[in-house]
Amino acid sequence: MSHFVRIQTQLREKEMLTRALRDLHYQYQEGENLVVRGYSGNRETAEVVVNTGSEYDIGFQRKQEVYEVVADWWGVQKDTPIRQENFLQQLNQEYSRNIILDQAEKDYLLVEEERVLDSGQREIILIEDTRF
Repeated sequence: MSHFVRIQTQLREKEMLTRALRDLHYQYQEGENLVVRGYSGNRETAEVVVNTGSEYDIGFQRKQEVYEVVADWWGVQKDTPIRQENFLQQLNQEYSRNIILDQAEKDYLLVEEERVLDSGQREIILIEDTRF
């Protein structure tokens, strides 16, 4: 019996996804038909696979225009400190941050200040780059 859970996301850009994983210090692989390991030898395939340091992985499969997370969360949470809700929240926040910073650079904006609020949300203050 498979324990894999699929979670649809709003993550669209592979480069921003892998950058967010890297920024969060996750080890991952990218390619085609990579193996995502689950309970009792069950397997799925994905384009991006996070190695959790256990026998369970977290994968990202392309489904039309977005990525879907596929993982045996029971095993991941049993064998690692990674928790589904926290992982997805941190990933979405870092992904969004990278999208903003990438667009700011294209629009010739500089980060004047970036801070984490008491609520855990991030605030990024941008200013116009006067060199252009």
